[in-house]
Amino acid sequence: MFAALRRWFSGWRLLGVLAFLAIMAWLALRQLPDGRLHVYFLDVGQGDAILVQTPDGRQILIDGGPNPTALLGEMNAVMPFWDRSLDLVVLTHPDGDHLTGLLAVLDRYQVARVLDTPQTDTTPLAAAWRERLTEGNIPRTVARRGLRIPLGDVMLTVLHPSSKPLTGTASDENNNSIVLRIDYGPTSLLLTGDAESEAEADMIKAGLPLQANVLKVGHHGSNGSTSAPFLAAVTPSEAVIQVGADNSFDHPAREVLKRLMDARAEILRTDINGRIEAVSDGRTLSMKVSRWPTVTGRR
Repeated sequence: MFAALRRWFSGWRLLGVLAFLAIMAWLALRQLPDGRLHVYFLDVGQGDAILVQTPDGRQILIDGGPNPTALLGEMNAVMPFWDRSLDLVVLTHPDGDHLTGLLAVLDRYQVARVLDTPQTDTTPLAAAWRERLTEGNIPRTVARRGLRIPLGDVMLTVLHPSSKPLTGTASDENNNSIVLRIDYGPTSLLLTGDAESEAEADMIKAGLPLQANVLKVGHHGSNGSTSAPFLAAVTPSEAVIQVGADNSFDHPAREVLKRLMDARAEILRTDINGRIEAVSDGRTLSMKVSRWPTVTGRR
């Protein structure tokens, strides 16, 4: 009798192990590159963090939000569970709501190189960032307008800052944020960091290619960003606002939401929609959210 019970329990243990291995294999297959571009606007509270996965599996993290725990949890949700490497990390500017989470990323992930700005040489908050780069011997590139980074069939282009930083603005730190354009076939995304109206005007004056399917709204929807002339240049179908629920800044501003609605852009917000994903097959682009309802500006 006891021998039979042992065989019965052993059989169930074996089935459990096989089931676990099957689930792990299924998850691994699901997380392999699928030939499409995925851009995840991570739900990290009042801050920016964007993970890009190219069709051939390269991974770029742009900013890290204010909360390392939230960031690492979001990355675990969208990256292969065995993967602890990033091809590129971008720090748009050294504010805490963009930088803090990246310090944990440098500790946990193998980072091939970073892209940042001269601001990280001068701000006290970025001292830990610079130390991590030195300790890890991580190559650093300083962003300048016109820099192009090919990622297989995807092109990453720096539109801002220019070689001459903006000074005397409402916020020089925000207005010298890195602004990136992502192109995959005819589909495109414009990621603006915390750039405000002065940076927007500078990009318009320079005649840069601003039109894009998806706009990451500047500075969490602050009224100092996303000006009407900038929206007229970008003409986005989708507008993503990375913002924390019930934040103390009253972001996004009502004026910005109205400008986006007037531009007939669909509005998606991380405080309402959770993690937001843009997916492109190089011909068309679609949006996914982890929570409903969708806040929409379409009329």
